[in-house]
Amino acid sequence: MLYPILNTLTTYRQWTEQFMGLDRRPRTYDGAFSAMGNMTGEPWPLLSSRGKRGLVAELENPQGMCVLGKLAWIDGSTLYFDGKATEVNSLSLEENMLPKRMVTMGAYILIFPDKVYFNTVKPEDHGSMERLWASEGSVTFTLCTMDGIDYPKNKTTAGPSAPENPQDGDYWLDISGEKHTLYQWLDEWVGISSVYIKISAEGIGRGINAQDNVTLSGIAYTGESESMEGQLALLNNTHVVQAAEDDFLVVLGVIDQQYTQAEGIVRADRKIPDMDFALECNNRLWGCRYGEQDGETVNRIYASALGDFKNFQKYQGTSQDSYFVNVGSDGPFTGAAVHRGNPCFFKSRFVHRIYGERPSNFQTQASECDGVQPGSDGTMVSYNGALYYLSVNGPQRFDSLPEPIGQALGEKKLRKGAAGQCAGQYYLSAQGEDGQWDLYVLSTERGIWHRQDDSRAIAFAALDGEIYMLQSNGLLWALNGTKGEKEQEDVTWWAETAVIGYEYPDHQYLSRFLLRMKLEEGAACTLSVQYDSDGVWHKKGAIQGTGRVKTYLLPIVPRRCEHMQVRIEGHGGMRLYGVARELAIGRE
Repeated sequence: MLYPILNTLTTYRQWTEQFMGLDRRPRTYDGAFSAMGNMTGEPWPLLSSRGKRGLVAELENPQGMCVLGKLAWIDGSTLYFDGKATEVNSLSLEENMLPKRMVTMGAYILIFPDKVYFNTVKPEDHGSMERLWASEGSVTFTLCTMDGIDYPKNKTTAGPSAPENPQDGDYWLDISGEKHTLYQWLDEWVGISSVYIKISAEGIGRGINAQDNVTLSGIAYTGESESMEGQLALLNNTHVVQAAEDDFLVVLGVIDQQYTQAEGIVRADRKIPDMDFALECNNRLWGCRYGEQDGETVNRIYASALGDFKNFQKYQGTSQDSYFVNVGSDGPFTGAAVHRGNPCFFKSRFVHRIYGERPSNFQTQASECDGVQPGSDGTMVSYNGALYYLSVNGPQRFDSLPEPIGQALGEKKLRKGAAGQCAGQYYLSAQGEDGQWDLYVLSTERGIWHRQDDSRAIAFAALDGEIYMLQSNGLLWALNGTKGEKEQEDVTWWAETAVIGYEYPDHQYLSRFLLRMKLEEGAACTLSVQYDSDGVWHKKGAIQGTGRVKTYLLPIVPRRCEHMQVRIEGHGGMRLYGVARELAIGRE
């Protein structure tokens, strides 16, 4: 008697317990997902839903954020520090004065392009980095000591020959030579090596300190002395102030006699160059400018005097001098950052690195490379000796040269954004070429990306183990949830696998799907399947959270297809420990 022979179905299991985050490439690693939302890889090798964020503040018109011991941000025209409004409350909101860029230097917060400073230790110390002054009345020029004390008129004589019968303390200004020299009688005529001029006018010295550099202009002599005309003309230049009080300042120079200018406008300005980007490095304020500057076209990098962000024109031949250099690369600057203790200035295709310890040995090295994308200067973040930023070709990790790190994000071009760093996680909020914003998180240690949501951030800041994100809608979040008021609703999350089936030979197909996960009590998860990229998700099962780690068996009875994708989605806390796929060998 013949009996029918039943062929057993050959099956085997694939187990995945190491998850590789987001990977949008056509062929990817096992354990990677082609799309996701509100996922994190912080408990790696597990996959987890992100934790609840904390809402710290709601701004009406967010313009920027930074950290200097405490959190600081700009809301409209006002700077806030540690949650309180400061007296810096008249920042310009004109279009040409946006966006705001904040630089910290010592105890100061510097705000550009307004060129405003705020002392976080002494809040009363704030104001403009520049000091612009124009005369509204007469201006008097007098020969004086370095401290601003006038030489006594009854004991001072100017002439081509020494006065007769001098007494101790008499002064003689020798005008016989091309360069006039001042002498004092001390048993003999002794030359005074440095001679000074006091410039007196209402308010001329207000806001000026000794050793500031001041640019004088508009000084004109209307008398008949050719010598005085030349001496006063030399004052129309940049000078180091030797002493200053509200109504006078003292500079190096010599004049034959006191002179009062009653006509015209005299200016005494301490100017800060317009800078596209600025940074602090080695106790100097650095900046760069491409375009017009004081009537000339420049392509220039600047450095302030040592420890003095208000002075950019101090040239006395010392290590404390300010500095500038013209560069030859084409195109505007796109960003600036400190890398390994050196200031670096980027363009789309170049980076300029400054080496050296003082102006006399500063050197600029230019390299052609994949630089910072225009509009993406906010994505520049330093961590562990590397610089991360967004270029026209995607995210880069810059060491000595840039290295692309965004291949897993797919072919969609990112065109601008902002970024921050905390605990080795690089947070990048960027806009795609389709206009869609996404918040990505990169583990710098493992090179694995995850996507959270569609947050459009304008700034990030890290403080005390927390990473803060300021959104364009004014919401200020503590992303780790350690500060502020936590989100009330459960976090909704989802993840889609890459296409399953292309990699299976011998007509293998997926027959069952097993998930080992932990769902918080009250959380839920749903599993769905899509066949042959038809755009329709078929629900295959649901799981209710118990708060325990458990293996869930979700049998899938798929229809015959060339390929498929699996989607898990839910709400509440979730950790995925592993996924098992049972494969069966079918026939043609």
